This record gives sequence, structure tokens and C-alpha cells, in this order.
Amino acid sequence: MPDRGASNKLLALPCRLAAGYNARVNARFVLHRHSGYGDMHFDLMLEQKSALATWQFAQDPAEGDFSRPLPCRRLGDHRREYLDYEGPVSRGRGAVERVDAGDLELLTAQEALWRFRLDGPRLRGLFELHLIDSNHQDWSLVRLGD
Repeated sequence: MPDRGASNKLLALPCRLAAGYNARVNARFVLHRHSGYGDMHFDLMLEQKSALATWQFAQDPAEGDFSRPLPCRRLGDHRREYLDYEGPVSRGRGAVERVDAGDLELLTAQEALWRFRLDGPRLRGLFELHLIDSNHQDWSLVRLGD
């Protein structure tokens, strides 16, 4: 993303959701392939009111067989501009390429559980993200079905 000066950061402040928060939101998601900065990885971003809740995967979640939970790591929230962005990331942090995008229906967003439906060309169905440790970074993605 082009550098817009020191006052704009790539990461937004983390979303703070009250425990038990449930909402049906018509929103969007994007899956980026991020390369050229550390190991190549995939970032799944879920649109929230003012930011994108983001999880990082070592492998493409759209290619997972989901017979087991897929490990991922919670990142800081990203700016909403990433929903439509492809290209270089500012300050020499590689580049991102959109590999999937579509509609998001957020069903539950709790401190340790997010449940949502994705409708994209590659990621489609009902999913859950589960917190698996107390540091709030290690999560797992489970596909529940269509």
C-alpha cells in the first residue's frame, strides 16, 4: 500500500468486541497472499465497522481440506482499504495479491470465537475461528459446512 506518511499506519487499532456480541452484518472479506517480507503467507481479513479483523495463515486456507482445524495467528486489525488493494506494501514490506474475496455474514464475534459465513469463489461456507491459547494470537479455523 502506498506510504501516506507517518500518521497513517498499516494496522488499525484492534477491534474491541464485548463478550457475547452477536450480529448479522452484511460485509466483505478478502484473502491476500503476502510475499516478499518474511515467509510467504496468507492474510484473511473480515470487514468490521472501522477496520479489518485479520488472521495470518502459513498455507492457503482455501486449499485446506478442513479434516483438522487449520492453525492461524491473530494479527492487529488492518485498514479497510485492504479490501480492494493489491500491490506493494509501504516501507518495504513486500506485496499483497488478492486470491479470494466476497461476501461475509458475521454471526458471532466473541473474544475467543468468531463464527461467520463466507461467499467467495474459493472460500465458501460456514466457518469458525477459535482462540487456542491465552496470548490471544494462536487461533484455528474450522469449516462447519455449507
